[in-house]
Amino acid sequence: MKKYRKKQFIVLILITIAVVVVSSFIFCNVGANSKNDRDELFSSLEPFFEALTLIRDEYIEKDIDLDKVIQEGIKGMLNALGDPYTRYVDPQSLLREQEDMFLGHFGGLGIIISEKDEQIIIISPIEDTPAFRANIKAGDIIVEIDGESAKGITVDEAVNRLRGEKGTEVTIGVQRKNIEEVLEFKIIRDIIEVKAVKYETMGRDDKIGYIRITTFNVNTERELEDALKIFANNGNIRGIILDVRNNPGGLLDSAIEVSSKFIKEGPIVHINDRDGQIATFKSRGNIFPDWPLFVLVNEGSASASEIVAGAIQDSGRGKLLGKKTFGKGVVQQVFELLDNSGIVLTTSEYYTPSKRSIHNIGIEPDILIEIGEDPEQDMQLNKALQLMDEIIK
Repeated sequence: MKKYRKKQFIVLILITIAVVVVSSFIFCNVGANSKNDRDELFSSLEPFFEALTLIRDEYIEKDIDLDKVIQEGIKGMLNALGDPYTRYVDPQSLLREQEDMFLGHFGGLGIIISEKDEQIIIISPIEDTPAFRANIKAGDIIVEIDGESAKGITVDEAVNRLRGEKGTEVTIGVQRKNIEEVLEFKIIRDIIEVKAVKYETMGRDDKIGYIRITTFNVNTERELEDALKIFANNGNIRGIILDVRNNPGGLLDSAIEVSSKFIKEGPIVHINDRDGQIATFKSRGNIFPDWPLFVLVNEGSASASEIVAGAIQDSGRGKLLGKKTFGKGVVQQVFELLDNSGIVLTTSEYYTPSKRSIHNIGIEPDILIEIGEDPEQDMQLNKALQLMDEIIK
């Protein structure tokens, strides 16, 4: 084995560490605030760079992809945290996620997925998409993609294999609760247009305004306000049903804005950071009538959906109807790295206005309604319509 000059090796390590730490200060808002912290960080990182140097200089194959090795090293660090929501995002995937959030369309199946215990779990299918029409369910576990095992792959790897050109086919095998055999679905990809808000009038004499929120993105607040203005100008609306079933969440600010459209004053959500500092976000004011309100929730209602549901329940503004929610009560931030890749990092936990933690717990509805055996019958919506008709008659 090649002998190293110890001094040169240490200098190489410290120079590299210094570059990483300075970059972290500038681009990731991550860093140590004291000399002791920095010294401890340098000491902890020495074995990493020693291993990296040995790989570069001693590994049998000379033409290795160091960028890939480093990326996998970052993934390993994040995986060691044991947090399914903290993850590394390569440059292509980060750009794709930003486009999804701000453009609202992409080519694929129309499912929101997460990673847990080395399994890819479907949080929810997006309404009116190929996956939704194929009867993919929230809670399904993807075990195969085009005949290859999906065990142990990351969310980004799964997304890259599931997305594709409109008109192309992908076959997925899913494991569903209480069903032993793997269910196989052949699905034709399509352009997924994610409209944040859909609305219509329902009930006796069309006196109920029905609003379906599919995601919390930059357009949600504007689209919701447009719908509420139409209902307010209608003059016939006497109650509102807000549907956030199978809504996997999105932007925190969007959830606060949506909640504010129904709650006139008071707290919407409390955010608790790593230092125990709690920030309280209050209603930004509601200019719309205090219509009677039911909120439809289920096991696919997650994150921002739960912020809205929890705020409405705790404030007494309305009643939740359906099934217990998913239970994602943590907030992530995206930090962009120097190579245009990124880290999605869990940075805080949120609590409902009454300071309930719902993470890995979920929110119990005020009125529990199970899904009926007939897929054509929406038992939860039907019950909400019945109760609302009784209130406003």
